[in-house]
Amino acid sequence: MLAICSTQSRKVVESAIERWSLEVGWCASLQEARRSLRRGTHSLILCEAKLPDGTYQDVMRLLAHKLGRIRVIVMSESDLEECYSEALEMGVFDVIATPCRRTDVQWIIMHAVQGHPQRRPTDEAPALENPVDSP
Repeated sequence: MLAICSTQSRKVVESAIERWSLEVGWCASLQEARRSLRRGTHSLILCEAKLPDGTYQDVMRLLAHKLGRIRVIVMSESDLEECYSEALEMGVFDVIATPCRRTDVQWIIMHAVQGHPQRRPTDEAPALENPVDSP
């Protein structure tokens, strides 16, 4: 797995997967991600929508020839609806709102890894429940 994100998001992702046996490459910028993508084979990528030197769209362009083999999850902090529609049209597996919760990250990674079908632009985002808040 490759995670392209800020320190704040990294802490949440690390917490979410700490007990899983996932090997994770960490990048804080598009430039670092570009180098990592050239060197390795990643089947899952978590990417913040806005990077210090680019966006998730730039990452998607880098992956254009690999999208059938790679699942990309975008973490977006602004206008989730607009980002969601655009991202799915570009081939993103799913979009998660940031700041994200540990359980949300776990849920979305499990769905991506277990091979659930990619969403289509017409699909609605799932309503995530927090089991602690449920009666």
